[in-house]
Amino acid sequence: MGVFDQTVFDLDYSMIEMRILGEIGRHPSITANMLTKYLNIKKSYLSRKLSKLEREQYVFKEKNPEDSRSMCLYLTESGQKLNEYVEEQSDRKVIELLDPLGKEDFEALVVAMATVEKVLYKVVPNELEVDEEQE
Repeated sequence: MGVFDQTVFDLDYSMIEMRILGEIGRHPSITANMLTKYLNIKKSYLSRKLSKLEREQYVFKEKNPEDSRSMCLYLTESGQKLNEYVEEQSDRKVIELLDPLGKEDFEALVVAMATVEKVLYKVVPNELEVDEEQE
């Protein structure tokens, strides 16, 4: 998958693995089916990534109380710590990257990003809850 397979912050995990971890952290009890739709990845690919994260005890599954055919995904305590570390490092990297910008350039960037978000929202839902309703 190219860019998805690059490692994050010199950890032994790919960007997609950290994205999966982050989405589970933001949406405890999310199902694998919802994750595949939201991340637009194949079920078999997600299954391999989840197996690795489970084996390394960052993620665990429980039966979905609303549908016994599916499993809800959760982060373990170790998974929460790893996710927090990656989030903190990401925030630090963004601050480091934007620090040299002057006030005018920073404000222009914020306006441009808001425009991009507004346009993309028309074609790509930005919240996982939208997909949950279609579940």
